[in-house]
Amino acid sequence: LAQSRVSGHLAVLREAGLVRDRRQGTSAYYSLVREGEAAATWEAVRPTLPATPEGDRDRIRLEEVLRARRERSREFFDRNSDAWDGGSESLGTAAGTAALAGLVPDTLTVLDLGTGTGGLLPVLADDTARVIALDSSRGMLRRARGTAGQRDNVRFIRGEVEQLPLPDRSVDGVVMNMVLHHLPSPEQGFREMARVLRPGGRAVVVDLESHDESWLLDEEGHRWAGFDAAQLAAWGVDAGFRVPRISRVPSPDNGRWSRLQVFAARFVRRTPGAERA
Repeated sequence: LAQSRVSGHLAVLREAGLVRDRRQGTSAYYSLVREGEAAATWEAVRPTLPATPEGDRDRIRLEEVLRARRERSREFFDRNSDAWDGGSESLGTAAGTAALAGLVPDTLTVLDLGTGTGGLLPVLADDTARVIALDSSRGMLRRARGTAGQRDNVRFIRGEVEQLPLPDRSVDGVVMNMVLHHLPSPEQGFREMARVLRPGGRAVVVDLESHDESWLLDEEGHRWAGFDAAQLAAWGVDAGFRVPRISRVPSPDNGRWSRLQVFAARFVRRTPGAERA
């Protein structure tokens, strides 16, 4: 189908409340609405859809696109690891430290997702029993080992946030500090956080509120132009968390970074049988 025809179909679906769109620069991203009548409609229709060669090709193409995006992201961080202490890192270090109030007591095993150059590792390792530092970039992990120094309670793992190489229910807390905007699939990131957390465990996500700063997509490798509270809550609840507590934390007061708002969202893993509330 021509793009104009596809856009027309999507407009009808959006007006009917079955899909939602998100504008980012000159692009528009559409996704299914996964709550209420829209979700019920999709679940009723989905089992009746026959398998088709076109659908199989679409799934293969999707896997190829996501794999290429992940590879570009790894290459970006490997290329920039030695000079990464500015930019987004300057936002995340101060904000992430403030968010640690949500991770107590000091007997926890904490997972630092997308550890980067390890800016949070000294705080995490000194205040918790065990830290697992994960990143997809070898360059970043090399820097993080230097930041951690001689601390012997830090374990370093190379892996993807959307496919964590960790067992179910293996950690007490998760920190995702200025990482969510880099993920091709944030909702899968939330599902993986929920999977590896023990019931009642906590996750703290520090990131940017929705913004119009397109330079971040080009210069800093961001995939998402920030997030709004409703989207975060929907991803979290669908993954198995309670509705999050979200608060703002200080932003840098210099130059164009001062135009950005930073949030800390605190999630608690629901216990089996608990209501979705």
